[in-house]
This record gives sequence, structure tokens and C-alpha cells, in this order.
Amino acid sequence: MHDETAGTHRPDHLALAIGVRTRRRGLGLTVRQLARRTDLSVTWLEHLEEGSASVSRAALASVAGALGTSAERLASDTVEMPPTPVPTPAAMSAPDTRELIVMTEEECRARLFLHDVGRVVPAMAREPFVLPVDYVMDGTDVVFRSPAGSRPAGLVGRVAFEVDDLLRVARLGWSVLVIGDAEHVTDPAETARFAAAGARTWSAGGREVWTRIHASHITGRRLRPRPADD
Repeated sequence: MHDETAGTHRPDHLALAIGVRTRRRGLGLTVRQLARRTDLSVTWLEHLEEGSASVSRAALASVAGALGTSAERLASDTVEMPPTPVPTPAAMSAPDTRELIVMTEEECRARLFLHDVGRVVPAMAREPFVLPVDYVMDGTDVVFRSPAGSRPAGLVGRVAFEVDDLLRVARLGWSVLVIGDAEHVTDPAETARFAAAGARTWSAGGREVWTRIHASHITGRRLRPRPADD
């Protein structure tokens, strides 16, 4: 944060990134359109939504104003979503104006860091399954915890791990796929570090087994409006 924020609460960059991205998409705005509304650069806004931007109070206020909300709400755990528009018949029959973009590995990693729930799939199981798991990133590796005796807890060897984010009304979204080898983590120092990094669970009950996926391939795709529509 810049000195302009002295004496104010320092927002959580991850929560802020999610808040700005979710609110912008809920309003149906592209990053370029938001840049025009705020007189801020596209690059800085992209970094803001990745959680890596240096944020000043003035810039954050400008973004919040353009999104019709407050800086505090953008940085909170609960994002105030705008009313969801109902697609009109004309909009539903309009020609497709989106294009599929293959993301770089760097962009894929940034999006993995912005989420905390993904789906894991065993590569060679006799009875394949897909299950959601809470996770944290450790460098390029995915780390998740699960109850002893559960299917995810028994994963060892080749697996696939997927994370996505979709905005159905706007027909926009992205997905990231990680391919790698899973192994259990038993070192107490390592598991304590993962827990301190924010590995939380959505449901009650013990999560005794920690699993690391050593990523060998990270790929992703995203849909975006065509540049002519910006």
C-alpha cells in the first residue's frame, strides 16, 4: 500500500482481488471498460484482480465508485453483487461475440491463487470420480486436506485437478487444469505451514490427511468479449 493509506485499514489483497473481479463481471464490464471509467491503466487493473497490485486509497476509491459500491465492501469477504439482468430474446439470439483465449501458465497460476476450491480426479482409477476439495497453493503445487478414509485421502499417483469460474448470464468464464502426481504430506512442519497459509474447510469434521499435487502441466482457457466490443 502507498503512504496515502496511512491510518486506514490495509485491505486483504486476495479478498480485494476477488471483490473487484466479481463485482466487475456482475456488471458485465470488461477490464478495458473499467479502465475507461476510472482513468486507470488496464495493466494495473489486471494486477489488482490478480492480487498483486500496489493499491492507493485514491485508486481504490475510483474503482469502487466506478463499480457502484464502496472500497470497504470490495475488500470484505462478502461481495455485494449487482442485480442479475434477465437476458432479453434479442440478447439471446445475438451473434456470439466471445472468443476463446489460451492462457499462459503464469495467468493460470494467478487464477489458481485466487480460489480455494477445486475438483480432483484420479487418472487411472477403475471407478473414476470427481470430488471438490479445499486447497492452497504452494509454489506451483496444489495442496489439499481430506478426512482419513475418504476417496480424496487415498489419492496417490497421477491425478487431474480443475478450477473454474463462470458467469452464466454474460457467458464468460475460465478454467484451469493441473496435471501432476499426488503424494501424502506427513511432515508436521509442512502441514503446519499449510494450515497457517489459510487452508480452510467448508464442512465440519476432521481433515487429517494432507495431499500435495506436484504439477507437471498447467493449462487454461478463458472466454472474453471480442476486442471490437470493448
